Amino acid sequence: MDGVGDGEIYRGGQNSVVRHNTVMQQFSTEYWPETNSRVEFLPGAMPPDLPATAVKIYVFQDDKLLLTNIMNRGWDLPGGHIEPGEMPEQTVSRELREETGASVARIELIGYLHITNEQENERNRKYPRESCILVYKGYEPTVNANHTFQLEASEAKFVPQGDLPQVHHGWNDAKAQVVAYAVSYVSASA
Repeated sequence: MDGVGDGEIYRGGQNSVVRHNTVMQQFSTEYWPETNSRVEFLPGAMPPDLPATAVKIYVFQDDKLLLTNIMNRGWDLPGGHIEPGEMPEQTVSRELREETGASVARIELIGYLHITNEQENERNRKYPRESCILVYKGYEPTVNANHTFQLEASEAKFVPQGDLPQVHHGWNDAKAQVVAYAVSYVSASA
C-alpha cells in the first residue's frame, strides 16, 4: 500500500481503488494506442516521484467544464508540455491562457496521470518509460472574450457535463471517473 494525500491506494489489475475523504473511488486504467501507453489516474495533492512531462487543468463554471478544440485531436482539457526551466504551475497558466484565453484565481494539484510506455515507438521515444502528467483544478475562471487563438487550439467553450461523452475527445470510463473526482474535489484551502 502507498499513501497518497489523505487517501490510500490499493493497486490491482485494471483499476486502482482509492480511499479519499473516507469515500472509496475506483479509477479505470486507460490505454493510449498512439503512444503504446498505459495511463492511470492517481489522486493526491503531492507531486509524485516521477518525471512530470506535462499538465492538464480542470476548470468548471457551474456544471460546465472548460474544453479547448485542439487541431488533429478535437475537444480536450487545456494543458500541454512543461517547457525547460518552467515550473508546472507556470505551464498551467501559460497553456490555459494560450489554449482558451482564460485565467483562474488559483490552481491546486489534485492528482496525476501515471503513464507507462509499454513499447517504444516514434510518438513516445522522447519520454521516459514512466512519467506523469500533473492534473490541476482551477478556481474562479475569467475568460477573455477577445482572445486570439494561436498554435494548436482553435476555440474554447464551457461544456455541460452531460454533453461530455459526445464532445470530449476519446471519452471513456476513465475520463468520466476523473471528471467526477475533479467535480467533487474539496480544496484543502477552502
